[in-house]
Amino acid sequence: MKISGIATTALIALFSTIGSVKSQVTEINSMRATVNGEPITGLEVDTAIQTQIQVYLMQNKGRVTKPQMEAEIKAMQGRALEDLIERKLILSEFKKLGGEIKEHIVSEAVDKFVKDRFKGDQDKFLKELKDTGMTFPQFRKVQADQIAVQALRSRNSLPPGGGQILNTPKEIEEAYDRYKADYAEDPKLNLRMLSIGKEGLDSSKEAQEKLIKSIRSKLVSGSSDFATLAKANSADSFSAAGGSVGLIDRNVLNKKITNFVFSLPAGQVSEVFDDGPFWRLFKVDSKVGGKAPPLSAIRDQVDKRLTAEKRRENFERWINQLRRDSNIRVY
Repeated sequence: MKISGIATTALIALFSTIGSVKSQVTEINSMRATVNGEPITGLEVDTAIQTQIQVYLMQNKGRVTKPQMEAEIKAMQGRALEDLIERKLILSEFKKLGGEIKEHIVSEAVDKFVKDRFKGDQDKFLKELKDTGMTFPQFRKVQADQIAVQALRSRNSLPPGGGQILNTPKEIEEAYDRYKADYAEDPKLNLRMLSIGKEGLDSSKEAQEKLIKSIRSKLVSGSSDFATLAKANSADSFSAAGGSVGLIDRNVLNKKITNFVFSLPAGQVSEVFDDGPFWRLFKVDSKVGGKAPPLSAIRDQVDKRLTAEKRRENFERWINQLRRDSNIRVY
């Protein structure tokens, strides 16, 4: 079942807003964060996670393996709060810029959502909306907010000043050198791992979860390196070596971890991985061996991947600046 981008994000936004409405009567000790004084509650985070999982399963049923599905669901759970913080930052910026979403654009988004999600059955849509406790005007407001988020994300993924992203032949060749190991058949991995027990000697499960997420944030932002944080925090036998597991093939680690780490691009820190009594982070330093296809065979893939990388870097610079200029508090 294929769901449009608007339909997917609308469904996620729908349940997120339900959480926001209910949060008005939620006790203060359920507060997860504030963004420029606006609260994010535990209820809002949990509801957003449930919705994202439902959408993911509808989109990918029968298309991915069970380990891949499990890994993606865990990733959604790990980044839910950060996603909500980011959304609130973007909406705040949209308001500062004087942005406005026209009513007919919202109507088109609602109509498309009903068509894609309910096959055009308006009565079925209204019944499900009623079951959520949300009014139709509230739903329209959700649509307007999500369109605003998409508009600013798209705008700020382009180069400063606008314009298209164009990749030169030299850039594509350099990108091929970086990526080609990812397309090789049966490579080995130079892998790093960082493990945090869910139950610490002097800390709760919640504190340990907060620790692993904090460590990942530092790694993603570049404020610290994997080896340093692994030596200081990791609770496995690879800690002293900076988390280095060494050069491995598919026969070293258990199947669940193997399927996860062999799907990671080289140089990228993984999402938080739930491994029973541990939360783990992985980083593939490099992929070695395996037969890579020539550039001529995957030029279009490399070009698209490089463009996506540039868009992501442009957006990250912009959203990080918003974070620096905002008052964010995570509890």
